[in-house]
Amino acid sequence: MDVTNGVAMAVVVKGIGMCVPENKVKNDDLPESLQTSDEWIRSHTGIGSRFLVSKEDTNTTLGAASSEKALTAAGINAGMLDLIIFTTTTPTYSGCPSDACLLQAALGADKAACFDLTAACSGFVYAADTAAALLERQGWKYALVCSTEILSRVADWSDRSTCVLFGDGSGSAVLENTAATGADCGNRGLKTVVLGAVGTGARSLYIEHGGLIKMDGHAVYNFAVASIASIIETLMEKESITLDDIDMIVCHQANSRIISAAAKRLSFPISKFIFNMEEYGNTSSASIPMTLASLEEKGTLKKGMRIIVAGFGSGLTNGGGVIIW
Repeated sequence: MDVTNGVAMAVVVKGIGMCVPENKVKNDDLPESLQTSDEWIRSHTGIGSRFLVSKEDTNTTLGAASSEKALTAAGINAGMLDLIIFTTTTPTYSGCPSDACLLQAALGADKAACFDLTAACSGFVYAADTAAALLERQGWKYALVCSTEILSRVADWSDRSTCVLFGDGSGSAVLENTAATGADCGNRGLKTVVLGAVGTGARSLYIEHGGLIKMDGHAVYNFAVASIASIIETLMEKESITLDDIDMIVCHQANSRIISAAAKRLSFPISKFIFNMEEYGNTSSASIPMTLASLEEKGTLKKGMRIIVAGFGSGLTNGGGVIIW
C-alpha cells in the first residue's frame, strides 16, 4: 500500500472472470495420426484436456464473455471503465485495429483508453502492472485487463510435441484504484511486481507471420524453471516475507513438470502451487487470470490471502507479482 499526500493508495482486483469455448477435447479425443496417448501426455505435461474454439469464436466473443463476468463480479458496468488492456499472442488483426478496441465496442466501454500488450505468456502480469501504473498516474478508477488466446488456430496439428499442449480461453480482471474511489483499501491489492526479458532467446518460441507455433522445448523448459524460482525469491526478498506468509503460488500453467521442478529448486512444498493445466492445457497469457477466476468460482480465494503469480513465455519474457486478495 502506497501513501501519497496522506491518502492510502492501492490497486486491487475488484472482479475476475473467465470463459472457455464449448468444445472440450480430451487427450483420448486427439487424432490417432498424432501417435500419442493420454498416459504419455499426462505423464509429460500434466494435461488431460483442453477447450478449442469453433469457427464462430473470436478473441472478441471470448474476451467479452470473460470481461462481462469480471465486471459483474466487480459490481460495475462497462461504461465506468477508464482503461482496457488486451493481451494475446493470437491477435484478430495484424497490428491494427487492436483487440482492446474491438472489445471496447463489444462491451460499450465508450470512455476507456484502449491498447494491446504483447508479452506472450507473461502478458497478464505485464498488463496488470501497466494498468496499475496508469490508474495511479492518471487518477483513473477502473481498468480492465483481458487476456484471450486462440492457440488452436496457430498450433501445428501434425506436431505432437506442441499441439497437445495448447488450449483456448480467456481470463479478465477489473482493477480498481482505491485512492480514486476513496475506498478503505486496507492492506490489499497489487504489491511488488518484477518484470524481465531475455531477447536472445526469441527463437526458442515463436510464430512466423501467418505461420504456426515453433518451440525449442528444452530451452523453454530451462528458462521457465529458472524464471519461476528467481521471480519467487526476488518477490519474497522485496516484500520481506517468508514461505509461511504465502498462501498460494499461481504460475503460468504450461507444464506440470516445470512447476514441480521449480518447487524442488526452491525446496518449497508442492502444496503451495496451484495446478489446473489438467483441465485447460496451456492457454498462454490467459492461464493466470483463468486460474485465479477458477479459484474464485470455487470459493478458494479469501480476502487477505497473499498470492504470488509468476509468468514466463515467448520473447523470452517473465514476470511475477504479489497480490493481497
